[in-house]
This record gives sequence, C-alpha cells and structure tokens, in this order.
Amino acid sequence: MGNRSNFISSTFDDMHAERDYLIKQVFPELREWCEKRKLNLIDIDLRWGVREEDTQAKTVVEVCLNSIDKARPFFLCFLASVAVGCPN
Repeated sequence: MGNRSNFISSTFDDMHAERDYLIKQVFPELREWCEKRKLNLIDIDLRWGVREEDTQAKTVVEVCLNSIDKARPFFLCFLASVAVGCPN
C-alpha cells in the first residue's frame, strides 16, 4: 500500500474551523477513496506537530518545510485577509 501525505498549512492562530472540517468531514471520505485504491492517506497538520522545543530553538520554519517535502505533491494552504479596525 502506497502512502499519500497531505500537508495543511495556515497560521496557527486562525482557520481552525476550516482545518477541522477537512479533518472530520473531507479526509475520512478521501481516506476511504484512497484505501479502495490501495493507498494510505496521511494527514499532516502542524497544530499537532510543532513541539515547544521547536519554538524555543526557532526551528518551526524548518519543521514546516520538512513536512511539506514529505507531503509532495499534496499541499493545502489556507490564506485569509483579516481586516482589524481600531475603535475610536
């Protein structure tokens, strides 16, 4: 069975609902589709994978880039434009 990883990327402080929807709704169906084709779907979501020591050692970017390399060619990136107003 071949492994297929997919890496989910966004800032760590937002996009939780979108990531959770993928993990709870989309990926189970996709995983089933893959299994019928003798593939194993692996989710990579660094909300679970960045350790405190990575943050302290300032290696978070390196951890993210290594995870992207492992997931090639499947990479999902969530980008958002946040408009924050200042109260008068």
